[in-house]
Amino acid sequence: MGSQEALVRVSVVASDLDVEDLEEQADAVADFIDELLARMDIDAAAEPVTHRDHMYVDIVGEDEDDMALLIGRHGQTLEAIQELTRLAVGRRLDERVRVMVDVEDYRKRREDRLIQKAVEIAKRVARSGREEELEPMNPYERKLVHDAVATVSGVESSSSGEEPNRFVVVRKR
Repeated sequence: MGSQEALVRVSVVASDLDVEDLEEQADAVADFIDELLARMDIDAAAEPVTHRDHMYVDIVGEDEDDMALLIGRHGQTLEAIQELTRLAVGRRLDERVRVMVDVEDYRKRREDRLIQKAVEIAKRVARSGREEELEPMNPYERKLVHDAVATVSGVESSSSGEEPNRFVVVRKR
């Protein structure tokens, strides 16, 4: 990556929030992320940006090792940062905040692969009639899989197991 800047994107999803509430949430997210990065000794800056009904906090840094650290093995650190940010900002503001954290499009690429895999499995189940289970995943990823499976006729999906080992089962209707 060298001199290119790395990007971490934190998205606060607005449902019934007005612009002022969104800006307040974005500022709180940026403050929290700045503090977290400083404690992690990562040299990066957090900048709130509005796009449609989403408020983003972009974190820009130059060290690719730091960005890899933020992702972690199989995105585990990224998931932890996302959850920690959501909880901390929600507690500070005393309201529910939906926060998506992405580092160098890691999450976006994973989501694309997960959706593609879900559709392939759903088509295979529709042909074979044999039920299939996917690997354990977080609630957001399970929702993506359920939505993807719903696009394939003749199959359905459900979640099974207990957190953190909850997974999606695809079966013929």
